[in-house]
Amino acid sequence: MSHSLPLSVLLTVVFAVTAVGYLGFTVRSGSTGVSWLSDVFHVLMSVAMLAMPWSWGTTLAPPVLQVVVFAAATLFYLVLTLGHGRYGGHAHHGPGGSGRLVVAYHVVMMAAMIVMGVMMLPMAGGTAMSMPDMDMTGGGGGMHAAWAGWTPIRWVLVVVFVAATVWLLVRLTASARVRQHPLARLDGVLLLLMSAGMALSFIPTS
Repeated sequence: MSHSLPLSVLLTVVFAVTAVGYLGFTVRSGSTGVSWLSDVFHVLMSVAMLAMPWSWGTTLAPPVLQVVVFAAATLFYLVLTLGHGRYGGHAHHGPGGSGRLVVAYHVVMMAAMIVMGVMMLPMAGGTAMSMPDMDMTGGGGGMHAAWAGWTPIRWVLVVVFVAATVWLLVRLTASARVRQHPLARLDGVLLLLMSAGMALSFIPTS
């Protein structure tokens, strides 16, 4: 996708931080089962998003593979949301731990990644490539027209992620008065960063 150079760098830094953070969760003591797989999905999402603004993004995170992986992730979180804890815990994710609303929000995030992957499919076909501060090559007008069709959906997702970012910030601030495990607080910060990054990523730029 086409973003300005400063925004592209900002998104890369934000999602690099979340990738490293959740990668650390995957190797922590006691990381098994549902929590481990959840952390892996967060790492994969972060890697896909940090690569998204750049011309090499579709090489590192092919859109078709992205759609398949995050469809599986969406189903995973949907099962957790509807399962009421029957399929394992999600104990360290965010202030408030494994609340259904937090887990349900992950369904929205992963579904948004599917949308992102579908939007990037034309680029994977080699018709155009995105690079900050450069015009698209090879049919750029067609690419801009194709992305223009996604503009209403992108704005809806911007609103959703801005609202989620505010909600997570309020939760994180409120949790400061509650004694928590440091990992839970760290996860709250990482999830907040991911939400803010997703809001910025979906802002239409053309």
